[in-house]
Amino acid sequence: MMKTLIQLFWFIIVFVQRILSQTSTVNVNSYDIAANLSLNSENLDVTLLCQIQPSYSLSEIQFIFSSESKIRSVKYLKENNWISIPYQFSGKDSLLLLFESGILPSDKYDLQFEYSFPTSWLKDSLVIIDRGHRWYPLILDQVAPFKLTCAVPKGFYVLAAGDLISVKDNTTFIWESKSAVFKLPLIIFNRSRFKEAEFDSLGINIDFFYLNADSIEALRVVKEAANSMKYFSEHIGNYPYKKLTLFEVTQWEGINTGSGLIMIGTQSLEMMKQKYYDALNLTIAQQWIGAGVFAKYSSPGFWFLSLSLPHYLRLMYLRQTQGEESFLKSLHEPLAKYKEFSGTENDIPIINVDSPNSREKGLILYGKGPFLLSKIHKAMGNENWLAFLQNLYKTFRGKILTYDEFEKQISRYDEDGSILALLKKLISQKGMPEE
Repeated sequence: MMKTLIQLFWFIIVFVQRILSQTSTVNVNSYDIAANLSLNSENLDVTLLCQIQPSYSLSEIQFIFSSESKIRSVKYLKENNWISIPYQFSGKDSLLLLFESGILPSDKYDLQFEYSFPTSWLKDSLVIIDRGHRWYPLILDQVAPFKLTCAVPKGFYVLAAGDLISVKDNTTFIWESKSAVFKLPLIIFNRSRFKEAEFDSLGINIDFFYLNADSIEALRVVKEAANSMKYFSEHIGNYPYKKLTLFEVTQWEGINTGSGLIMIGTQSLEMMKQKYYDALNLTIAQQWIGAGVFAKYSSPGFWFLSLSLPHYLRLMYLRQTQGEESFLKSLHEPLAKYKEFSGTENDIPIINVDSPNSREKGLILYGKGPFLLSKIHKAMGNENWLAFLQNLYKTFRGKILTYDEFEKQISRYDEDGSILALLKKLISQKGMPEE
């Protein structure tokens, strides 16, 4: 069990991939994507509409976008006419749009991108692309609702974030999220090659597409996911999508979390088959905080909100289902590993963790972080803590939460200021707080 807890952090591929930070001067309001993959092509052909709203007068906009894509055109709508936009790649995966007459703040602009994205798809193979592949133009710290229409050959199936709205002729799949998402994963696969397990009861709906499990093992995983979803739905707020989809991926280890879609590496599935569900329950918790409420990318406290808080939600579920002893054991085992370097030169305040790119930073986030939150939970009392989580989710679902706003939300349940003072102390100091 100890080995599983230590490995848990490293087996989670969170819903972001860290690259150079970018301060946004443009808001992305929405995406409307039409994609097509045919048997005779290794490329995904895409027509993408993106509505933006600049914060300042601008003559250029930088998008993160794959430099391996073959762009046919980039245009924007002006007085009912599509006007071509000059563009250039200013570095790897950095696309610069040049507006000769400039664009004005507060106005909304519709952009159209037509391009082909290489998939290396060969007839029966799997296509799985995500934010890290830069398959669509994005701005790093932005979230946006989307609609995706994807046409594929017969016999193939399409998964994405959000809800499956319709399937036309078994070849055209329409996915949509009216609530903003942080990333747009896309999976295209031969459905006949995968087994499927389903759960549908009392508003909890789960699909699990898998390869390396028997039906009994898969059903156990689905039932555990359903129990976890039921807990978070009852204690934090209603799940925003019609269904949660689980999909086994053999290409990499770990678990990749999207909004309404969790991609499970085969090695992580092997752990679940042995009834080690920590990673599954963490990524389900992230459906509420992480892939439902989004921390402000690359800002102080981002990783604390994105990882430490969902880890603590997982521990709350563990306490409910397995009791106080299991809760305390899972809380203190990774904390013991943190204590080995607590207060040394390898230790930093959790608010200053810029990336989980070392063992020490990982232990600060998933060892120390949940312990700090347990102290805040205890100081607030269970009733106020749950009310705080429910209000946080209701207020910020589909929106970006900054750490400063997190503190403001805490202060609503803090009559004398002592809880906020405790949080500020815990978050900004290195070393172990008093137990």
